[in-house]
Amino acid sequence: MRRLVTFFLVIPLLGAAAAPAAAQSPTEELLAGMVTEEVEPGVFRVLNDGVRDPTHPVPGYPSATVDVTPDGDVWLAGDEGRQGLFRLGDERVSEDRVALYREVAPDGSLWGIGEVSDWNDGIYSFDGEGWTLRATTTDDDLWALALGPDGTAWLAAMDRDKHCPDTDDSDCIGTVLLRVEDDGSVATVDDWADVYDGDVAWDELAVSPDGDVWLVGMVRWDGPDAKALLRFDGREWEAIPGPDGFINNSMGQSIAFGPDGTLWVHSRDPEGDDWNSAGLARFDDPGWTTFTEADGVQNWGGQGFLATDLLGVAPDGSLWMNGAPGGSGCGGVDHYDGKTWSTFLRESCVHDLALAQDGSVWVRADVVAGSWNSNAWDVGLYVITPEAVAASES
Repeated sequence: MRRLVTFFLVIPLLGAAAAPAAAQSPTEELLAGMVTEEVEPGVFRVLNDGVRDPTHPVPGYPSATVDVTPDGDVWLAGDEGRQGLFRLGDERVSEDRVALYREVAPDGSLWGIGEVSDWNDGIYSFDGEGWTLRATTTDDDLWALALGPDGTAWLAAMDRDKHCPDTDDSDCIGTVLLRVEDDGSVATVDDWADVYDGDVAWDELAVSPDGDVWLVGMVRWDGPDAKALLRFDGREWEAIPGPDGFINNSMGQSIAFGPDGTLWVHSRDPEGDDWNSAGLARFDDPGWTTFTEADGVQNWGGQGFLATDLLGVAPDGSLWMNGAPGGSGCGGVDHYDGKTWSTFLRESCVHDLALAQDGSVWVRADVVAGSWNSNAWDVGLYVITPEAVAASES
């Protein structure tokens, strides 16, 4: 059903004060200028943004992404950036090599990882006009990027010349934490061995609202179980034992912070039969609280680590994640407020999702769910509005 907008002229009665028009949210303003199809109550697929059909046919490995800035601009890319980066409703397209693993800075600029002389060795920023090389690394493969509230860029990287602590395994790949300095240099901060003697994940990295940097400590690389979270406050490290069932599935960002600093992580039901069993865990002042299938949590996560945002926390503190029956990543988008569970776009495979400050969720997903090894992906753009959440809970 195409979205039809009809205007009515309303003439106030003489002597009656006209009520001020309610201000539109950034998402409402975008929807008003686009051709959309309402696929579920309050959920719209964008057929044309006023300039183009934003659907990307993505061959092979899927990596269609969406990013939303603090002021509501929506940026799209697809197929590892080879189709360019553009802002929804804007005719201009950045034809430069688009950096992967993008994150939005507090000032609205985009940051990402790209190639300078070797794969994943450069850190770039995008100001809406073009990409700027901020720093380069040597001997490290960059795999995770997070931006602090002050705009500081942090990266987790594989260090192939550095063996994991306490092992003689020559195949072990070490991990380093990097910080981009104002002068473009890159500082290494990897002295967590004083508090933790295990492997550290190179694909999980998050920065809290107060600026602390968090990494995931692993039991071993050959299994999904995680052991601890490592927190760096700028001066020293702290190792915090993980919750029951804590996992890192090496398939995308699965740790996230709420606006109040509450940390959420991917876990599994300790009583479940396999590591894909459903679970979430929350860390705050009292410690860990684990939510399992008995609390309504469904399987989530999975699909692939170029779908970088598997978990996000909305401004109201509720959680959004990609649904994954059996760990497939092809179960739509799930919303969980701690009590009520809702699923949207249930028949689609999610590639990326981004949360807007106005409560809307922008999603890149297959129009029709397919197998994980599909050779062609018809990746559409969808928006789940706050009205969709209200309708699902009514």
